[in-house]
Amino acid sequence: MPFCPTCQTEYTGQAEFCEICKIGLVDSLSHESEEEMGNTELVELAMFSNVSEAEMIKEILEKNGIQTVQRGEVDPIGITSGAEAIALLVEERDLLRAQELYEAYFARRDPEESKSDPD
Repeated sequence: MPFCPTCQTEYTGQAEFCEICKIGLVDSLSHESEEEMGNTELVELAMFSNVSEAEMIKEILEKNGIQTVQRGEVDPIGITSGAEAIALLVEERDLLRAQELYEAYFARRDPEESKSDPD
């Protein structure tokens, strides 16, 4: 049976992706993954009102080696149900680095910096 390597959820049937984490499933969990699960604490990085913003930050974090989990209700085209905002969760040990990347993404560039750009 396939498993999610992040949240460790076991799936039956022909599932290929974790419904919670939105990542590919693996055939088995390594012993190391099972041990890490007991020591992994997920914490909230940020809340989003739409899935597009959450996906942008998720992509940046994962490109920098930080695994994420999205929590919240979305429909198949990515619009929130309105019942619950989307939370982006990271492992507690990655929170400080994730906050730095999150803040850097939303930081405004200095207008003088733009003038000196040759582009």
